[in-house]
Amino acid sequence: MDAFWYGLLGALFGVYLMLDGTVIGAGMLLRASGPGERARRAIVTAFGPFFLGNEVWLVAALATFSAVLPRLEEPLLRTHYHLVAAVLVLWTVRDAAVWFRSRLERPGWRRGWDRVLTGVSGAFAMALGLLVGNVLTTTPGPEPVRMSFGWYPLLWALTVPVVLLVHGAVFLVVRLPGDLAGGPLRVVRHLASPAAASYAVLLGAALLARVPSQGTPAVAAEVTAMVALAVSARVVAARPRIALALTALAAAAPAVLVGLSLEPVAARSLAAGPALDALAGFLVVVIPLVLAVQAWTWWVFLRRIDARTPVFF
Repeated sequence: MDAFWYGLLGALFGVYLMLDGTVIGAGMLLRASGPGERARRAIVTAFGPFFLGNEVWLVAALATFSAVLPRLEEPLLRTHYHLVAAVLVLWTVRDAAVWFRSRLERPGWRRGWDRVLTGVSGAFAMALGLLVGNVLTTTPGPEPVRMSFGWYPLLWALTVPVVLLVHGAVFLVVRLPGDLAGGPLRVVRHLASPAAASYAVLLGAALLARVPSQGTPAVAAEVTAMVALAVSARVVAARPRIALALTALAAAAPAVLVGLSLEPVAARSLAAGPALDALAGFLVVVIPLVLAVQAWTWWVFLRRIDARTPVFF
């Protein structure tokens, strides 16, 4: 039963990175998408139908984490409180930029919010990388981490933005009209290999630094991410949806590694049996419902946008 709860939490966080990673990556590419409002409007339209639904997974993951591992929540947040706060602030500003950019027709207003969305999306990805790197190298305890910018977390702060940039670019290749998809396609071809190399560097660095969680499952997750990114660059032009599935695996790898890192501590932090039974009764209804809605959304909207596509935000 313990394995079920660990697997569920890993799946929730992993699915969030897979789905919202497309928006983070697309946001970083907003101002590099091409000249004029049409290209930028197309990117916002591309991720618009998925935007709020993607974030449901983060809310569900955080709520489930608090309920399943109540004795781990406090020390984990205390240890990494400044990074968690930074991630939440950047997430909020990113969402505000999406909501506000199209509220006025003035070009200056939209350009300003485009700059905010592009910059904050990159900072959000870097903050997520720093948080992942610190969680992998620090045991939760009573004191906050004083060296958030250690060399290993910094490697993660560089890797996560590149991986999500590639993931978002593949998503845009799937969604954008043919005349606008060329830019994202070039991004995938140019950056997929460096993103795969970043995971290789992380793997070697973790082995050299003897990161506690770097066992066989962690190595397998990182190798899978490397291979997925390398293959995605080769198939993205002919099979963009397959490439999207491959980059999704790479985007979810940090969730797998964090779960493996926290597993020894989590084993001592599970909620009591009756509480878990009540939660299971709730989730057995909610999660299939969320899955059904998300599956319908992606089935309906994961195609190239055109004049008939609904405009969101």
